[in-house]
Amino acid sequence: MTKRLSSLPLIALGLSCLPLVLPRLAAARPAPASSASSASAAAPLSSASAPSGAEPSAEEQARRQEAKRRFLRGVDLVQREQWDAALAEFLASRELHATRVAIRNAAECLHQLNRNAEALEMYNELLQKHGDSMSAEDATSAGDAITQLRKLVGSLTVAVEPAGAVVIVDGRERGIAPLPRPIVVDPGTHSVKVFKEGFLSQDTQILVAGGQTKTVNATLKVLSESGRLTVNERDGKVLDVVVDGAVVGKTPWSGALGVGTHVVFLRGAEDLGSPPSAASVQSGKTISLTLVATKLDTEIRVEPTPSGARVDIDGVTVGNGAWGGRLTSGAHRVEVSAEGFLSWSREVRVAPNQREVLRVSLERDLTDPRWKSAFRPHLYVEALGGMAWSPSFGGSADAACAGGDCSERSRPMGWLAGARGGFQVTQGLGVELFLGYLSASESMTRKQTARGDFAMASEDYRDTTKISGPLAALSASYQFFEKTPLLFRLWAGAARVKASFTNEGTFSGTAIQNEDPSTAVPFSVKLSVPEHATRLWMPLVGPEVRFGYRFSKSFAIDAGVAMFLLFPPETLRSGTSAKEQDSGTRNAYPADIPAGFADGAPIRLGIVKLARDNGFGTSLMVVPTVGARLDF
Repeated sequence: MTKRLSSLPLIALGLSCLPLVLPRLAAARPAPASSASSASAAAPLSSASAPSGAEPSAEEQARRQEAKRRFLRGVDLVQREQWDAALAEFLASRELHATRVAIRNAAECLHQLNRNAEALEMYNELLQKHGDSMSAEDATSAGDAITQLRKLVGSLTVAVEPAGAVVIVDGRERGIAPLPRPIVVDPGTHSVKVFKEGFLSQDTQILVAGGQTKTVNATLKVLSESGRLTVNERDGKVLDVVVDGAVVGKTPWSGALGVGTHVVFLRGAEDLGSPPSAASVQSGKTISLTLVATKLDTEIRVEPTPSGARVDIDGVTVGNGAWGGRLTSGAHRVEVSAEGFLSWSREVRVAPNQREVLRVSLERDLTDPRWKSAFRPHLYVEALGGMAWSPSFGGSADAACAGGDCSERSRPMGWLAGARGGFQVTQGLGVELFLGYLSASESMTRKQTARGDFAMASEDYRDTTKISGPLAALSASYQFFEKTPLLFRLWAGAARVKASFTNEGTFSGTAIQNEDPSTAVPFSVKLSVPEHATRLWMPLVGPEVRFGYRFSKSFAIDAGVAMFLLFPPETLRSGTSAKEQDSGTRNAYPADIPAGFADGAPIRLGIVKLARDNGFGTSLMVVPTVGARLDF
């Protein structure tokens, strides 16, 4: 079966030759050689409509011109792979003037949209209407397409007692029982409704696989309780009355219906009709419903998953499963719901002469008991990484900046990377072990005054604090939704970190020789405390929230933010200010002391020490990350 519209040198409505070539589609879905030339040419206009020798009327010519315009719009939309919109144009062209190419192109669009049952019907129509005028090659190609499509679809046999009931499949009337042949359907779950006036309707959900034939047996019971419904058109127009998807008569109409709510609308020629309305029938009473027929210039089709979901249009329940109907242009509220699933609702705006197709996949409500029983516990792994940030590491160095004495300060910044392995206990609950590596650092510059024998001051006293090391944490998580999971997690563990501190400063002062003030010489010297590092365990605890997208049952990507507190031990929290570097009295000259001083003469520096004033307080780490998850 070809999945493309072949190159079609066609006589469009008998007026001009137009090529239709779709290379992108052909590349995506190659066609077998047997179908490469299907529908290669349209029949001349004379063979499609008017008798030989008869001139079409002005009205007919206008219809054909409009059909041509619609057809060409469809060709343009196909080039852009807008299959839904192209289908609408080809169907409109077919209704105006049922040319061979309009029918075939509509069939191909239906195939592209995986509406294979409808595509099969359209190909059968092609052979029925134009088989005699088609070339042997084109007829063979269409026959091959039908053969391939039959392998992709299933069928339903509906046996009804008593006879004369209307059979409705997925909201579409399929005939009066007994049906002459099985109903062709796409694989999946389908809603079957059997309706007969004076009897209790029967609704059935049935699953059909490709190539499979299923039978629905319906034995209708006479209504034990009923009321009557009278339907009129306000202006007296004569239109079909459709009740629960079945045509029951023409306006004005009156008939017996079962107690409850029924969906009623009018349908007539040239898109004349009324939007769906709800009629509540009461036992032993007659309900009158007056509807207003108007031009229904748009179409909406809703294709829900699961296939038996309830569809509401503007607050009126129009049925279960796929629904399509004509409405007025403008805004309409569409709602889809099903037991065990989260409801979906959206306002849809449809322009005049447009067709809107809504494919709605409901997400499971994981709180519903039915999904818990079907859940299979399993293992999963997740890799993630991202930056780490903290407002402060705390400690005595940070405290020294509280009074605004720091001229420069960088907030703690770094990164976190790791992997998580877990076990999904229930549909929502998981337990996990995380292994990773954390690194972050901060620095600050502040003024500090130090005094010796003379008044002397330090400048640019710089503290640097850094932590790095592996961490491990146990966690428990709970996940909501399936397709777009939202996860909350609480984790606790410990980090084996290396905490390091570096201190340095530039000091200015005065040097004297042999305690003789007259030898005083100004100097500037850099002093530093060698890096002090220690390894220790730091407990951590905190929450995490993540949001993701599941591509399949086994693979998902996500992003989130984790927050956790790091708790240092008491010895590190109090700092190490007791350690100092003392320059003391030494027999060496600073580089900028004049050479006039005798070598080896003791020099007493006015500034004698640089305190290591560090520590590490309880810190909040904020870690935005991205990750990928595999479920086994």
